[in-house]
Amino acid sequence: MSPLPPDASPHWTRPAEGLDVLALRTPTLPPATRTNTSLCGQRDVWIVDPATPHEADRGLLLATIDALVREGRRPMGIVLTHHHVDHVGGAAWLRDRLGLAIWAHPETARLLGDALEVDHGAVEDDIFPGSHARDDRWHVLFTPGHAPGHICLYEPVRRLLVAGDMVASVGTIVIAPPEGHMATYLAQLARLEALGASLLVPAHGDVIAEASERLRFTRLHRLEREEKVAAALDAAPRELMEITRAAYTDVPAALHRLASASARAHLDKLVDDGVARALTDDRWALA
Repeated sequence: MSPLPPDASPHWTRPAEGLDVLALRTPTLPPATRTNTSLCGQRDVWIVDPATPHEADRGLLLATIDALVREGRRPMGIVLTHHHVDHVGGAAWLRDRLGLAIWAHPETARLLGDALEVDHGAVEDDIFPGSHARDDRWHVLFTPGHAPGHICLYEPVRRLLVAGDMVASVGTIVIAPPEGHMATYLAQLARLEALGASLLVPAHGDVIAEASERLRFTRLHRLEREEKVAAALDAAPRELMEITRAAYTDVPAALHRLASASARAHLDKLVDDGVARALTDDRWALA
């Protein structure tokens, strides 16, 4: 293995053969400060979510790719898990620098619009091959809920999951309507949990070894939060921030405005489930 540049090593890991992860600074939501750029493939490398706008971090990414080339690997393309800026912010720059095409779900391409041109669609059951090896075929899983065009990459032989914003090991995943949809997100968490993945790369934070357990914990935690949102309702109308303060007592008050997006997503689900009534755009009551 060729050594990576010394200044890259604090933010670089290789959790499995043909899977390198670089944690690079992005304008993401606190407490996270970085987004993981994954490089998937034992020979042909697919670069997932190059997002950093920072020159020094872009230098680390290029140096890492150069090191992989010295190992006999070659960059093949850029894959975007979804359209949020902390996942796409370096994609156009990297395409121009290396001449690589950008792949994303058609919904992601639609949401990006003129901000970033997507070259190719990536949909359920598409495969990004890393080599001819059986355990180096990265399958596209369409996993909306956090974002309408969200995808993951999954290598089913070794059970490696590049999960984007489906789960995090630092901070939380915000489900913000109208793009975010809580019921869909929970269903996709259950689907990923059932895969029995052995290793999960989240977009934010450390690689997760107990993948299924973390996915299950995330799903159950969201359902527990939904119970708290439901408990915050009354026969009389209550405003979103009032509900948020009651349901997120374990979250610092400074983050309640951010938490209110996910609270709204829970309320939308509770309305669909017949538990709550939406009286106005900002008031809910028990059904």
